Amino acid sequence: MFKIDTLTAANEAAINQFTQFAQLSLASAERFAELGLAAARESVEEAAAHAQSLAGAKDVHEVIAINSAALEPVMKRAYTTAADANSEVKKAIEKQAAEMNRATLAALEEAFKYAPAGSETMVENVRNAIAAAQSAYGNLEAFNKRIYDTVEKTVEQTASSAKPAKAARARSKR
Repeated sequence: MFKIDTLTAANEAAINQFTQFAQLSLASAERFAELGLAAARESVEEAAAHAQSLAGAKDVHEVIAINSAALEPVMKRAYTTAADANSEVKKAIEKQAAEMNRATLAALEEAFKYAPAGSETMVENVRNAIAAAQSAYGNLEAFNKRIYDTVEKTVEQTASSAKPAKAARARSKR
C-alpha cells in the first residue's frame, strides 16, 4: 500500500525548503535595504559632484558626456545587486524543485506498485503528465535564462556606451 511516511517526508522537505526560501527572501530584503541606504548616501555625494561638473560644462557635448559617465556606476550597481539576488533565488528554487520532484516521483512510484490491475493506461498517463511537467519546467528555466542574459547584455552595452562619453569628458577637461 501507499506509505504515509513517504508523503510525510516529502511534506517535511517542502516545509524546510519553504522556510529556507523565506529566510533567503528576508536576508535579501535586508541586504537590499542596506544597499539602498549606502547607495542613497553615495548618490547624494555623486549628485553634488555631478552638479559641479555640469556647471563647468562648456558645451552640449560635454553635458552629454558628463551625464553618460554618471549613468555607468548606477547601472553597474543595479546589475550587480540584481544578479546576486537572482542567483540566490534561482539556487533555492532549483533545489526546492529538485527535492519536491524527487519526493513526488518516489511517492507516485510507490503508489503505482499497488495500482489495481487494468489501470496501466492511467499509470502511464500520469507518468506522461509528469514528464510533460518536467519538460515545461525546463522550458521555463531556459526562458528565464534568456531573459536574464538579455538584461545582462543590455546593461553591459549601456555601460560600454558610457565609457566613450567618459573618455570624451576627460579629453575635454585637458
